[in-house]
Amino acid sequence: MAAESVVVHVTHEAAGKIGGIGAVLQGFFTCPSYLETVGRSILVSPLFTTEGSIEDRLGPGGEVLYSSIDGLISPGYSAAFRRIESLFNVGIVYGRRTFVDEQTGIRGTAEVLLIDVRTLEGALLNEFKRRLFEEFGIQSHLYEHLWEYEQYVRLAPPAIAALKALGVPDGRTTVIAHEFMGMPTALAARLEPYCHFRTAFYAHEVATIRRIVEEHAGHDTMFYNVMRRAHRDRLYVNEVFGNQYTYFKHSLVEAAKHCDRIYAVGDYVAEEMRFLAPEFETANIHIGAIQGYQRAWRAVLNLDYKTPHKLTV
Repeated sequence: MAAESVVVHVTHEAAGKIGGIGAVLQGFFTCPSYLETVGRSILVSPLFTTEGSIEDRLGPGGEVLYSSIDGLISPGYSAAFRRIESLFNVGIVYGRRTFVDEQTGIRGTAEVLLIDVRTLEGALLNEFKRRLFEEFGIQSHLYEHLWEYEQYVRLAPPAIAALKALGVPDGRTTVIAHEFMGMPTALAARLEPYCHFRTAFYAHEVATIRRIVEEHAGHDTMFYNVMRRAHRDRLYVNEVFGNQYTYFKHSLVEAAKHCDRIYAVGDYVAEEMRFLAPEFETANIHIGAIQGYQRAWRAVLNLDYKTPHKLTV
């Protein structure tokens, strides 16, 4: 069963650990229960730079198997990837990374898919933005001048096409959006008509709340008191702190209500998610910790969705 299951992690830390998300991924890929439950792991990200050598593309422990950026056109991947590159006008880097827990010696391997989205074909991009608005209410015209938003929206359509080309199984593949960066790809997975993806949002923080806390003079002391009072009065962030939809991260994080599952790194993050909108108030948000527990990963993969649990990896 494990060999049939694929988990796709969409994150800006696909090619190297930058912060907390990278630490969580390191924990996943060297965790016995994860490795027993998940047959394939695939990391997906934009390609942030074309500078440097092919040896450095995937970071420590990385091995490049295909890279149109560097002229490595491997026959085993070129037929599928070249069609996608031509259709979307993108470049693709594909390979794998090895993760090692220095204390236990446990090793895990993840495939890595990086896409150069700088020159993505405009008509296909605009069609995807239209679907984002019609299906999920995301108004890309408000944010598309911001590259931090635009690059992750551009990533989504070719990423889904590339995942299908890599043979991810219909109905056995879960796309996890790590923070706002992964949400466009998760939403594209929900829109995909020919491959049934499961989707999950992993909240390492809540970007909307972070901005409010950092910008207000009262910071945490103000915010958590106000939030808990608002909960009692059934009020949510837009009603208490004003319209947040001018902030692109809020629009993407709020769209997590369309995912099949939501996970949060801790209790405070779960509380903050519930403050975003009424849909989150009643959502079964699972609390995560980096500990081994196989049943949690069965739930992520939709094998045990009826059993309440805390996500522990």
